[in-house]
Amino acid sequence: MKVMREKVIAVKDTARLVKQIKWSINRQYLTKNDLMVLDLIAHNDWKRPIYFAVTTGSEAYLGLEDYFQLEGLAYRLTPIKNTNDEMAQGGRVNTDIMYDNIMNKFAWGGLDKPGVSLDENCARMASNMRMQMATLAKALINKGQKQKAEKVLDLCLEKMPDENVRYEATLYTIIAGYYQLGNMKKATELSAKLFDIFENDLKVYNSQTSIHRASFNREVGQAKEIMRRLVMLAEQFKQDAHSKDLMKRLTAIVPMEELMPEEERQQAQPMSQGGM
Repeated sequence: MKVMREKVIAVKDTARLVKQIKWSINRQYLTKNDLMVLDLIAHNDWKRPIYFAVTTGSEAYLGLEDYFQLEGLAYRLTPIKNTNDEMAQGGRVNTDIMYDNIMNKFAWGGLDKPGVSLDENCARMASNMRMQMATLAKALINKGQKQKAEKVLDLCLEKMPDENVRYEATLYTIIAGYYQLGNMKKATELSAKLFDIFENDLKVYNSQTSIHRASFNREVGQAKEIMRRLVMLAEQFKQDAHSKDLMKRLTAIVPMEELMPEEERQQAQPMSQGGM
């Protein structure tokens, strides 16, 4: 079988091999580079691996995501269709290949050196790397390979320290990973740091005039959501003192009704109006 000879899929995945790759391109037009990619797929016959960068965005994927396999900073096109559960978790991860790539092959370019300066583009790429490492750790945890997962998370913090790659929203998945691994000390330490960052950001946004604050609606919404989720994580993993502290600080700057799920807020509005 050609896909086996060319090592497109592992022996353990042969039962998931599909006879045909079927997908839809939900767009009204195709560009020249799209046609080039389609021609490449049509005539490649699995002779060479086809990869899509994780940073390009869904427009470049042509609707093929159901057949992607994450191996690091790239998705490999394979004749295996992802399950709904796999797609809900961000796609299928080849943990063996990705773990080896990250732990043994990746060169970090001095990201961990004190005083290194990253421009906006490099900082964004580093944050993306942090997110991919969290994805790998989660996949390893789901497979019961917790020791490997913790090594990935530890390496992530070592190679991309806060001093060089600012802690931001992608750190949330790292924190969730440490919680799942039972490393409550590391999880709560990082949770406190991330909460501090978004708490201070939100205070700055709230200090602006309404006109200026409207320009930061997306950032304000993200800050509130990350802070709310950090509280929920602490509650979920029984870190009562930590969760109470975070909730107290959160409700001091965000009205309680804004922390309610959207459906509950909509149900509460008619009731409050009826009582007026």
